[in-house]
Amino acid sequence: MNKKIVAHRGIPTLAPENTMASFNEVVNRDVKWIETDLSITKDEKVFVIHDDKLNRTTNQSGSIETLDSDLVSKADAGYWFAEKFRGEKIPTLDQLIDFLNIHKINANIELKGVVGDNANYLADRLVEEFAKSLDRLDEHVELIISSFNPIMLEKMYKLRPNLKYAVLFSRATLGDDWNLVMQACHAKIVHPDGSSLTEEKVKQMKDYGYEINAWTIDDVNRAQTLLKWGVDGIITNIADRMSFLEE
Repeated sequence: MNKKIVAHRGIPTLAPENTMASFNEVVNRDVKWIETDLSITKDEKVFVIHDDKLNRTTNQSGSIETLDSDLVSKADAGYWFAEKFRGEKIPTLDQLIDFLNIHKINANIELKGVVGDNANYLADRLVEEFAKSLDRLDEHVELIISSFNPIMLEKMYKLRPNLKYAVLFSRATLGDDWNLVMQACHAKIVHPDGSSLTEEKVKQMKDYGYEINAWTIDDVNRAQTLLKWGVDGIITNIADRMSFLEE
């Protein structure tokens, strides 16, 4: 299997994270995989954004599940990064699918856990909208669906059982029961925090037959070590500087 270098939220050192500008840098640098995130608004529209709140990466504030799509679509997601990105928008799910289809970029799409009073209903709507959008995804685009939240993976699995699923583990959650979680989530791919990963743990994961993509590794030497141990993919903010590791 070829080693994967996965561009975390695009290339956020070159353009504001999770914007079309950041995704276009992936194309410009000939990177073949992106990692990005889906969240849902109060009026059930799906957008590409990492945080629950708009505060950090836009000129708006508030939790996305409490906001209407009109406000989210008008938010400026680029001005904070550099003046030339002023006016950059939060992409919609449809824009993301269009981008993947046009450029034949493979994607690891993370389902964010939905919070708030209406969380379960909105979580259902998020996976329903996502599943529907995948009907028009080009068959040549590879897809991995990941989440820290087993409930989100279970909801998606019920709608699309034939897709590839990955469980995200932090250092704290990669405990003795990690393999139980993997099996419960129908996941064949494990996405561990790469900073605390050991050669022994990698071997255990490989012995169980899992593919491993480690996050978020921005040190080339660490990436090389992980790949040498048997890790299959590196999720990184500097994909443009790591693409040589795929060879």
